[in-house]
Amino acid sequence: MQRATLIKVGKRVVQIGLPVVVLIFFVIFIQKNWSQLTVKSFQWNPWLLVLSFVGFLVQTLSYGVIWRAILARLGYHLGFRNALRIYLASEFVRYIPGNVWHVLTRVLWAGQYKIPRSVAFASMVIELVTKLAAGVFVFALSLIFWGNLGAVQALAVGAPLLIGLGVVLMVALLIGLHPRILQGVLGWGLRLLKREPIVIALRYRDILVILLYWCISWLIAGVAFYVLVMALWSHVPLIALPICMGIYALAWDIGFLSFITPSGLGFREGAIAGLFKLALPIFPVALVTIIAILSRLVSTLAELVCVSLAYLSGGRQVREVQQMREEQHAVVAKSVGDSSQGV
Repeated sequence: MQRATLIKVGKRVVQIGLPVVVLIFFVIFIQKNWSQLTVKSFQWNPWLLVLSFVGFLVQTLSYGVIWRAILARLGYHLGFRNALRIYLASEFVRYIPGNVWHVLTRVLWAGQYKIPRSVAFASMVIELVTKLAAGVFVFALSLIFWGNLGAVQALAVGAPLLIGLGVVLMVALLIGLHPRILQGVLGWGLRLLKREPIVIALRYRDILVILLYWCISWLIAGVAFYVLVMALWSHVPLIALPICMGIYALAWDIGFLSFITPSGLGFREGAIAGLFKLALPIFPVALVTIIAILSRLVSTLAELVCVSLAYLSGGRQVREVQQMREEQHAVVAKSVGDSSQGV
């Protein structure tokens, strides 16, 4: 019992302490390199920043739309407003300690519209897999433009090799998303996690359509990210637009897959900084660090605005889930107490 408590406390310390350490590191790094910004005529355009925020807002809304499309291809239909409310309001629960509550909340709410729990869970797995794959796909597509700025000359990597790598990545993703292959990989992964297997009841063309939707979503986010870069430095060339799209999509994937800090805090920013260094070395190092942190703040604010609106429209259901969570904890605590008394 003590070992489990220590593990839980240690996990919380890492989840809270590591982001703080990363933030301190970024602040110190910016201070040391601030002179670069004064030389490069650093500026601040609030209107472009607002436009970037709108772009991230649209991308956040696209999540619920794409989830609704997945459910439709699984044979279950939700109204547009209901799908957005369920998706976004369930994301509010993600900020409650515990990594499964937003999953449970969305599954329960979907059940109110006669969507079986197995289907709701399968839709979330398909959503996640295709979202991650689309991020890699957009990044692979962006590799075509990397050589146009001579960005990787220091690595002695030519543009043809980068284009070839991008093509290989895209073909590999398209093959890996075939239902038979995807079913096998997911089954293996769920067995490792000791979870029940799910059935991918989608045709290959349905998966490709969902992948296309996610690619559009990432392109919207990439444009918002590029506008944010322009808000800080007007000298950014237009050819950097597709590169920024790829960088942001892959950095989000890396942050999500880190599993250590909340929402990949620190890992996403580090990935943005590293990829900028490789692809766009024309940017001052300190400016890239500011871009990475500011993109996190703006995208998170857009998410919180959408989630808050959904919470206000479905607050009763959120409170019910929170109450259910407290009741389950009380039952567990009572059972543990009874067991201790019996011993």
